[in-house]
Amino acid sequence: MPRLGLVGFANSGKSTVFNALTGLSSPTASHPHSTVQPQPGVALVPDPLLDKAALVERSAKTTHATLDLLDLPPLSESASGETLGRVRDVDALLMVVRSFADPSVPAGEGGTDPIEQADRLLLQLTLADHDVFERRLQRLEKEAGPDPSKRPTLAVVEEAASLLGSGGALRSQAWDDDALQVLHEMGALTIKPAVWLANVGEDENGTMGWEARLRSVVPSGDEVVAASALLEEEAAQVDSEARAELLSGLGLGAGVLARVVGAAYASLGLISFYTLGPKEARAWTVRRGATASEAAGKIHTDLERGFIRAEVCTLEHAISAGGFEAAKKAGMVRVEGKAYEVAEGDVLLIRFSV
Repeated sequence: MPRLGLVGFANSGKSTVFNALTGLSSPTASHPHSTVQPQPGVALVPDPLLDKAALVERSAKTTHATLDLLDLPPLSESASGETLGRVRDVDALLMVVRSFADPSVPAGEGGTDPIEQADRLLLQLTLADHDVFERRLQRLEKEAGPDPSKRPTLAVVEEAASLLGSGGALRSQAWDDDALQVLHEMGALTIKPAVWLANVGEDENGTMGWEARLRSVVPSGDEVVAASALLEEEAAQVDSEARAELLSGLGLGAGVLARVVGAAYASLGLISFYTLGPKEARAWTVRRGATASEAAGKIHTDLERGFIRAEVCTLEHAISAGGFEAAKKAGMVRVEGKAYEVAEGDVLLIRFSV
């Protein structure tokens, strides 16, 4: 599972967001830089349909998909190479910007204007990338003359350096697969998929239009959500049944976790598929566009190696029919080959031989 790194300025509420998503109690404080070392955590992906399917199947065990998170030390205008290196190590970014005012929590260098923070975060990551690509460009220009094999890489680095020099994030432009490989090998920060979270005040809870305003300044395609991290952190500390009641009572809907997971899956191009049975009902995560044989490999390598066919229906059909076997008897299950492209919400039963 890709790892999502939480990025933001000091006192943006980044660690509070981390706690809200993971249910952990990572230390938070009103003074800047309370997060010194990266803090790993795992968020359980909310999936009411999976829970319902498990009841229908009378599954002994229910296993939700997970999202790996890493709460990173805060960025600053003078961020060290070590700090930026930690950002380079994650697969996608959760950019936390602050839009709440609280006298007990100093704003610090990030301020409380999320639009200004977004601009500054983008600029900082873009400048860091530009420095790396300019230095690489100088070396490649010398090396590509006597070595023609390096010219394709040189062309990619030249184009990237030009885009970064004009202030553009690398993900704001489409790149072919070969170019993407070069950008990822260089640890480019601004090519990483990004989700932006506006951390609003307890009395705002996303009603001030921060999502639309943020979308107007961040790279096209970036996902944006707004939530009160403090309220969501409180809700994350109680059991699931009480949490749903609390979220509903506070008018928070499904909660920030569901919204961040949805945004992260969209940014990373991920979908969920399912396996159902009396022993276990389980959600699995694969890339959008994955084939049935690839999905089988997520379950176990033997299933991919000895793949014969996949029996497929939707999770909704399995629930409405009273279980996968009942859906099969009702003619809702079809047979697909290894090249079948798995769809969001598919239930798969893999037939194989090894």
